[in-house]
Amino acid sequence: MSRKYLNGRWCVRCNKCDPTPYLKNNVKLFPSSGLVLDIGCGNGRNSTYMSELGYKVDSLDMAGDFGIKMVLGVDPFPKKRYDVILANYILMFLDDDERKRVFEQILDCSKEGTVLMIEMYPAKDAHDYNMDEILSYFEFHGWKKLRKSIDRLIMNKL
Repeated sequence: MSRKYLNGRWCVRCNKCDPTPYLKNNVKLFPSSGLVLDIGCGNGRNSTYMSELGYKVDSLDMAGDFGIKMVLGVDPFPKKRYDVILANYILMFLDDDERKRVFEQILDCSKEGTVLMIEMYPAKDAHDYNMDEILSYFEFHGWKKLRKSIDRLIMNKL
C-alpha cells in the first residue's frame, strides 16, 4: 500500500480518542503486563490506552502521526518479541502479498504466550479478507483461537 494511496484514498483520521470497544472488552485476555506492538496505530488511541494500563508500547503507522513511521508489508517490524500484538482496522487495506508479509513479521516478533488481536471491517476500499483463512494460517503456525467473529479474531501463540 503506497503512501500516496494512504493519503489520497482512505486515510481520514478517525479523531476518536477512546480505544476500540473490542479492545476494552477483551483486554482481560492479555497478559497483565508486557510489551505491545500496535500495527497501524493511526492516532494512537489503542496505544495510549495500553500504555495507560501499564504496558510498554511500540506503535507503527504509515502516516507517521503517532509512533514509528513505516510502510506495512514493506518495512520490517522492530526486532523484539511482543506479549500482545494489535492489528485493529488496518489489515483489510493491505493486498494479499502485503498481508502475507505482515503475517510473517507477526510470526517473527511473537513468542510463546503472545496474544494477537485482529479487527477488520468491509470498508469501501478494502481488499477481500476471510477470517477463517486468517485463523487457519495462524493455527497452522501454532496459534490457538481465543475469540472469533466475522470481523474480529483473538489468538494466543502456544
